[in-house]
Amino acid sequence: EEEEEEEEGEVEWPHVLPSCVYYLKLELVGDLIDCGSHEVALCKVVSMISDGEVQNAADELSSLSTRKLRELSIISELGRVIPLETG
Repeated sequence: EEEEEEEEGEVEWPHVLPSCVYYLKLELVGDLIDCGSHEVALCKVVSMISDGEVQNAADELSSLSTRKLRELSIISELGRVIPLETG
């Protein structure tokens, strides 16, 4: 049934965060890795899809991006979360 939908050009959407410009479809490579308090999944990017609402480049610029998160000092240049200062 899934193959039939793909052949007709329809995209079956998984549960996703709302209002993103693009979404990456990932495929698990190997098994989950147990790291004690959490698991790590190594994935490869299978495709990138859009909800079709992006009309022009301005739409992309108004969307939240890692560039904006870096400007706001929420993540580092390496993409890691910057801890909040408490005190």
